[in-house]
Amino acid sequence: MGFVIRGVSDEEVSRVCEIESLAYQNSPLSPILAPGPFPPDSRQQRVDEMINKRKEDPSAVYLQVFDEETENMVAFAKWHIFETAEAVAANSRPIILDEGRNKEACMLLYGGLKDRKKEIMGNKPHLYLHMLSTDPAFQGKGAGGMLVDWGTRKADELNLPAYLESSAAGRRVYQKRGFRDIEVFKVDFSPFGGTLHEQPLMLREPSK
Repeated sequence: MGFVIRGVSDEEVSRVCEIESLAYQNSPLSPILAPGPFPPDSRQQRVDEMINKRKEDPSAVYLQVFDEETENMVAFAKWHIFETAEAVAANSRPIILDEGRNKEACMLLYGGLKDRKKEIMGNKPHLYLHMLSTDPAFQGKGAGGMLVDWGTRKADELNLPAYLESSAAGRRVYQKRGFRDIEVFKVDFSPFGGTLHEQPLMLREPSK
């Protein structure tokens, strides 16, 4: 008994969104990027959006860490596997923001990160860790690291680099697995009542 990695069914995406909400509820960015108000069905909209995006994107792999003792999903990740330049190019889609989001602030962050990734990686085949969240009740128990390890093993298997945008808290987890800083992406959120946000951009070359 313990933690195991497995896929995510459409029926489990609601738990993915719950973990996502719990993981970011105390983030200083939350009141800036998502001040609300939100429509009553905003959670279901998010669930439907994630399900539809996965169906439309063959590069996306949704994974979870499942706790066999509590029979709960405790962490999830979304990896993209781009084995060809064509796959990278096909993934270029506009950013769509839901009601309740601060569109200007979101575009500074998400639009800026998207632009930097394009400038750094171009259409070079690679793996991309787009999302990773752990239920706060299970943080520090290795679940997130298991999902990172899945991606690094896949990257080595395909002999491809892996790219991600790290949080300050997650940086050490990634460094232990061979990721190195490329640069620190910065956004000044002072016009929105925030501070300077710094986000490490990291790359890992495949093990020879």
